[in-house]
Amino acid sequence: MRVDVRPFRDADVAPAAELLADRHTRQREAEPLLAGLGDARAEVERAWRAQEAGGAVALAGGEVVGYLLGSIRESDAWGRHARVGHAGHASRDPEVVRDLYAVAAGDWVAAGARLHLALVPALGELVDPWLRLGFGHMQAHALRESGAEPRPLPAGLVVRRGEIADLRSTPSLATVIWEHQRQAPALTGLDAPPPDELLGGWEDAVADPASAYFVAELEGAVVGHLLLYPEEPDLATPPGSVYLAVAATLPEARGRGVGVALTDHGLAWAREAGYETVHTDWRVPNLESSRFWPHRGFRETFYRLARRVEIG
Repeated sequence: MRVDVRPFRDADVAPAAELLADRHTRQREAEPLLAGLGDARAEVERAWRAQEAGGAVALAGGEVVGYLLGSIRESDAWGRHARVGHAGHASRDPEVVRDLYAVAAGDWVAAGARLHLALVPALGELVDPWLRLGFGHMQAHALRESGAEPRPLPAGLVVRRGEIADLRSTPSLATVIWEHQRQAPALTGLDAPPPDELLGGWEDAVADPASAYFVAELEGAVVGHLLLYPEEPDLATPPGSVYLAVAATLPEARGRGVGVALTDHGLAWAREAGYETVHTDWRVPNLESSRFWPHRGFRETFYRLARRVEIG
């Protein structure tokens, strides 16, 4: 498709919303757990009105056939970067995203953003154009139904409600994911926050009555934990969903069924608590996570793709 590309304007919100609604309909055909899109225009408007937002539209025969919106953000981990959210792009022909990015990316780099992140539906035909722009898989988001069939626990293993005292007695649990993902092949380069700050955040999470915190004891020692809490619905997270935010097992206890037992327990709790779906995410280069979660029945819905420009 031959297109003309120009900067995004206020008048483009309505036709962009139609494209987003069509994209979401296709995605729901692949994953029915995703909720229907109630107000596509509000989603596009939110992306367009975000701080330091900008982007482009593609036109064919005077008609809007694609759009791309991103906003410039700052974070301790990533510095100044551009982020394309769930509602930040849609096009009639997936290939058009490459033309749109060619216009938008120049503005992002001029604004000092050399890391570009994009949340893209986990549909091959939508992901492929981004990969051919130099993006790679960074994070996967996934859903599954709540509930789990009971199965016998491995010998010596107990799963129970956890307390902050469990984490304080085994502080390495709070940092095990950070340390694991600093290693190859994830190589995040991120250091864990200071212990007091990290444990303070955990204390707030565990004390929240809306959250559920479980620990696994193996032969009397705490060796793993799992945290779930409700989250606001969006294009990737349907109403009635709970977020499985953290699950980790100490290295010396891996391979003994700890992670499976914790996950089953958390999924069963979610069903009993009235949550219909469970959402989680993982770093794609983390080999253990990227194999474990699909085997637990989680189906990928969105990828966070990443590109760092000007690397030669």
